[in-house]
Amino acid sequence: CTPRDSVRPNVAFVSLWDNYPEYLRVPLSGLASRAYFLMAGTTHHMQSQFENGTLSVHYRDGSADTLSLRNPETWAPIERDYYVDGYAFSMRQARPYRVVLKSGHVARDLDPVIANKALDQRYIDGGGAIILDLPLDPGKELDYLSLAATANDVVIGLMAVTLVR
Repeated sequence: CTPRDSVRPNVAFVSLWDNYPEYLRVPLSGLASRAYFLMAGTTHHMQSQFENGTLSVHYRDGSADTLSLRNPETWAPIERDYYVDGYAFSMRQARPYRVVLKSGHVARDLDPVIANKALDQRYIDGGGAIILDLPLDPGKELDYLSLAATANDVVIGLMAVTLVR
């Protein structure tokens, strides 16, 4: 539950750096067919094309469904949008939706709102969160959600979870 007090933290972070835990666990219950996640954090182009973290929904029977946070396919830095060139920065799937935090603009393609389209800059004014989704087994009882950092120089923030019941 997100605190209503505006001065209390309402984003959970994980990282391999010492100032955040490497792993977090959030209790879940009931059944769901899909989970949507609103997330924001950091990564770097040197963490591209490999797993930066994992997001898993665990079931009471001990099984789990896991989403690998891979830069740039399912993970991106809050401050910029990547230039995808089909070579070093390639996508094997559609870009995930991003939310421009300053304006609320939501899109897979942020080119219209990126101030500087230079390949090494592409800054998002006000930062951009990412919306991810994970299909779940609707017949299995939920137990908990886990978020883990697996790469150096990465901070992963979980802002919201929505379960499709």
